[in-house]
Amino acid sequence: MKIPFPYRRAALVAALFPLALAAGCMTASKRLEQGAKLEERGQSAEAARRYIDALRRDPSLAQARARANETGALAIEQYLAESYAAASAGEVEEAADVLLRLDGLRRDAAGVGVQLAVPADYASNRRDVLDAAIEAAVNRGAQLAASRRFGDALGRLDRAADRWQPSAAQRGRLNEARVATYVAWSEHEAEQGRFRAAYDVAGRAIASLGRDFPGAEELLELQARALEEGTVRVAVLPVTSETGVEDALPVDWLREVEDELEADAWDEPPTFIEVIDPREVRRELRRDDGVRRPRGGVMAAASLGRALGADLVVRMSVDSARTEERDVRSERRTARLRTGEDTAYTVRSGRRELWARVRYDIVDVRERRSVGDDVFQVEGQARFREPVFQGNWRQLMLSRDDQALFGNEGRRDQRRQLWRSLTDEMIERVQRELFEDILRLVD
Repeated sequence: MKIPFPYRRAALVAALFPLALAAGCMTASKRLEQGAKLEERGQSAEAARRYIDALRRDPSLAQARARANETGALAIEQYLAESYAAASAGEVEEAADVLLRLDGLRRDAAGVGVQLAVPADYASNRRDVLDAAIEAAVNRGAQLAASRRFGDALGRLDRAADRWQPSAAQRGRLNEARVATYVAWSEHEAEQGRFRAAYDVAGRAIASLGRDFPGAEELLELQARALEEGTVRVAVLPVTSETGVEDALPVDWLREVEDELEADAWDEPPTFIEVIDPREVRRELRRDDGVRRPRGGVMAAASLGRALGADLVVRMSVDSARTEERDVRSERRTARLRTGEDTAYTVRSGRRELWARVRYDIVDVRERRSVGDDVFQVEGQARFREPVFQGNWRQLMLSRDDQALFGNEGRRDQRRQLWRSLTDEMIERVQRELFEDILRLVD
């Protein structure tokens, strides 16, 4: 007889339940065995935790409950002695951590119904130790900051705030100490001429403590000062092309790139970079009968930069370009001439790719030397579909759709898509790679 599925499932659960129960008991027994071994080695706290774990798995284990009570009580005594010894040696932070481990053991034990007793004055003594640990963290943090170990100082203060249960007044004091540490750190970075680091340190402090926290005004002032002193003025010369390369590029593509750079990249540069108005750069280039043109070399670029009040001058040039067609397919179509003769033309379709390699260098105006250079390649691609006919296509008798294939508008659209794709990647690469190189020069 075929047994309905719900009944078969119930029978299976009934058969497996004793096995699962036995497996749980075996696991609890294993924990009991591990606790006994740890107890023999004198590791009372770890033994108690194994017994507690055994009770979580099987609350009916009387032996585990008895051993958890006994080893837990012994562990409490050991923790108290260890904390007292650490405090007596001046290691109040370690003493506080020991008491937190004691609290954790009591909490775990209570979770399985085992109550571990502590001395009557434990709560007040515990608070005294935690208070002393917080005070020590503030003092030690100040010492670490004075020795310029700012990260270690903040770590000490954060640990005190997270672990030792400070009161509202103590949390306020810890935050004041953190602000003082951040301020000292930011000022130190600025004194060393590392203005980006100074700005970032103050920013991390504001993000951590908030703009409404006392001391935030000083941090904001530090950021503004670092930005003012660290920002570099950059003059970017118009993009040029090497001899013979311009013929391989779309007509007016360099001008389009310049327009896009002015609209997108130069108008909103990253923090610490100020791009001089390209119109000022072009006006200066037109002076002195071309002496300061980009190809005039490093000295000419530095001279241009001084005239513009720039710290850096960037020269960019396209030194090679090429076009390739991929996945090309040809479709032969029959047609008739207006004279009545039969003929044919071909429709080619595929993907057209245009590559351009851009080389740039960065000239330090004050030092009159190149301080950075790089090369990157940009690629544009677009689908194309175009007819090929050996003769005057206007003599063909074509449908309206086929006539559109030979029209100039469709070809112009395809070329515009290709150039637009190349321009977009050019802008993206300039924003990413050129700005990154400039920022590396900003201390």
